[in-house]
Amino acid sequence: MKPKTSEIWQYFVEVDDNYAKSKSCGKNYSRKGRTTTSLKGHLKYIHKEQFEELCKLEEQREKGKLQQTSSLTPLQQARRQLSLEESTKKNQMWDTSHLKAKKMDDVIGEMIALQNLPFHFVEGIGFRRVMQTALPNYQLRGRQFFTEHICDEIYTKIATKIGQSLKHFLKLSFTTDIWSEPSANVSLLSLTAHGITEDFTRKQIVLKCCSLHGRHTGDIICDYFKMMLRDWNIQNEQLHCFIRDGGSNMVRAMHLAEIPDINCTVHQLQLCVRSALDETQVKDLLAKCRKISGHFNHSQIAQDELIKIQTEQLNQPALRVIQDCVTRWNSTYYMVERLLKVKDSICLYASKHSIPQISPEEWLYLNKLVAILTPFEEITRNLSDTNTCISSVIPLIHVLKHTLQMEKEKIDTNPNFKNIIQKLIEDINSRFCDLQSNTLYSLATYLDPSRVDDDEPSVAKRARLASNASNVDPSTSFEILSPIQSVHSNLADMLKNCSDEEESENDSMDTNSNLMIWKTLINEYNKENRLQLNEDPLLWWRYNIKYKVFAPIVRIYLSAPPSSVPSEQLFSAASLIYEPLRNRLEGEKAAKLLFVKYNLPLVNFDY
Repeated sequence: MKPKTSEIWQYFVEVDDNYAKSKSCGKNYSRKGRTTTSLKGHLKYIHKEQFEELCKLEEQREKGKLQQTSSLTPLQQARRQLSLEESTKKNQMWDTSHLKAKKMDDVIGEMIALQNLPFHFVEGIGFRRVMQTALPNYQLRGRQFFTEHICDEIYTKIATKIGQSLKHFLKLSFTTDIWSEPSANVSLLSLTAHGITEDFTRKQIVLKCCSLHGRHTGDIICDYFKMMLRDWNIQNEQLHCFIRDGGSNMVRAMHLAEIPDINCTVHQLQLCVRSALDETQVKDLLAKCRKISGHFNHSQIAQDELIKIQTEQLNQPALRVIQDCVTRWNSTYYMVERLLKVKDSICLYASKHSIPQISPEEWLYLNKLVAILTPFEEITRNLSDTNTCISSVIPLIHVLKHTLQMEKEKIDTNPNFKNIIQKLIEDINSRFCDLQSNTLYSLATYLDPSRVDDDEPSVAKRARLASNASNVDPSTSFEILSPIQSVHSNLADMLKNCSDEEESENDSMDTNSNLMIWKTLINEYNKENRLQLNEDPLLWWRYNIKYKVFAPIVRIYLSAPPSSVPSEQLFSAASLIYEPLRNRLEGEKAAKLLFVKYNLPLVNFDY
């Protein structure tokens, strides 16, 4: 007979399965279902003193259990709970093939990739306690399981779905870059595809983050590019262009692979700015600004005192000083801009402490420097936006030169800054000298139907005014594009090529007749009202179905981004993966984690 563990049996004697005899009154009482509820009720209403003793005994037993549990460490408690579940509820645990168990495996794997978590996160006591409480039927897995599950199973399923989606693009543009992590001795070569779907939706797909081994020569990079394109079954005919930085190894790799390529516009602008900031007068002034910013960055007491001056003495909003980064020119702009905003509080602080002093003349120089760099910063932000297309480059560069020229001609611009501005203009002319003759740029700009709104920022407004050159009379040539007749000719030839490649019921139509129709449509497009800046040009092309003959060319030429910023954003996530305490992760695994992280939302978590 199974031993009795309840304290109730100190007051009763079991007669049989259905009856028990009270020790106090000697009467038999029913215990249907073999429970002790009716026996406790008898004590409660007939023998109240014994019922109170029973309650105290049960309370003491519960306290003993709690004391035994509290004496264990958290890790021992977690292990003890898991051991008890395995031994007493083994039949209730989900099998590894259970649908809910497999779903949890996927969700946990997604969380690791999306949040840049280390694989050993699943073995942490905090995570295990949460899972044991929320899903006691789920069998917890180890780091090795999730390493293989993410890098093999999830990666393969998503890659299959991405591969199928690539077939729906006429042509693809690509951005690429190289990132290195010295502490982990890892280098990654990225490949991100950009395309426009049939319904004129822009897509950005991270295809590869290949682990580079050995020297990063142009020949080796060329071989890696060919391998990555081959892995995704992307033929040369599907390549529109590559956007890359100006590194000689990248330029050589593209040349060897015979891939159409263009420079990253943002990188080119940064090189122009860096060259200007290296001028002696500006360089010395910026060095003084860095010393001031460094003083506050390295002293919390100094930073607090500066904020106290702003809020209590000057009644200004609290603003902290910004320290620049030598590899990012725009951080230098933000540093100087912030110093100008906190100028009064800096001067008050400097009167009481030993920090570099900025003279009134130097403050004027900093104001002028910010005025010169502001259009660069605005254009950099514009070109770094994920929805910005290559069509913005020509008008923005044109307006940038015009803005610099206007700044140069101002009365308050001293000779030193005039020389700096002139150097900037010359650098821009040198680095962007081929824009007008490059079909990738000119045709993309022509196919962008955006226009100007009166409320737009000055630089963006003038840029769009420049891009509206397609509204001019066809008999004239406009300032920033090739003559309109040349664009017409290129567009008509491309329409003919697209028509020759596609199979349709109209293949038998006379070619000259088609050309006349296309030229008529081009003239009608020139007369169309232009879009507001906040409107999506791709939506315009989606709903203007009378220009559907342009669709293949629009989807190709508006697919290219103006910079390789998407690759740099990808590597920002890579830097989060390689933390100081996690620098032994293999490059291949890091590449697959990045692939899963960026493409999970793209497939709507359905793989």
